[in-house]
Amino acid sequence: MSGMMGLCSVMTITNVDEANDTDDLFVSLYNFIFAFLLCSYEVTKYFPYPTLHNMLRRYFGFLFFSFSRSTYLVFCAFLQFGLNAPGSCKQSDDDACVDDKDVNNNWLGIMTGLCLLLEALLVVGVQFKSPHMLKEEAKQELPPGQPPGGDLEVSNPPV
Repeated sequence: MSGMMGLCSVMTITNVDEANDTDDLFVSLYNFIFAFLLCSYEVTKYFPYPTLHNMLRRYFGFLFFSFSRSTYLVFCAFLQFGLNAPGSCKQSDDDACVDDKDVNNNWLGIMTGLCLLLEALLVVGVQFKSPHMLKEEAKQELPPGQPPGGDLEVSNPPV
């Protein structure tokens, strides 16, 4: 997913050629940063690198929980739909693309966004259907400072 996001961002950046396309430039730069973040998370899942893993847990702990990760994926998916990747019509402000016959407007961004939405639905579906599958992983991936086991001991404050 992150590779498709990065490719979509790079292709959008290469399509920016006018001064009024700065919004596409900034959205694609943000999208590239989000793709790098997602790629870093995915890499640490399969190839453990403790320094990167701890940094991600500290600053981007939402990636390690299913509902917040799926929300992040939905957010990234909607960013994909707005990019000016290959097949996009640049004259959309003039309504010159209304008579475009094929459905290739931003095909890479649309496919990437749909795949991200599907992944988000799968993560939420697994969480609802089989929460025990993600429970052991969540115990290992707690953010710093949160006790394992999910039981917080409430201590009475001194009076």
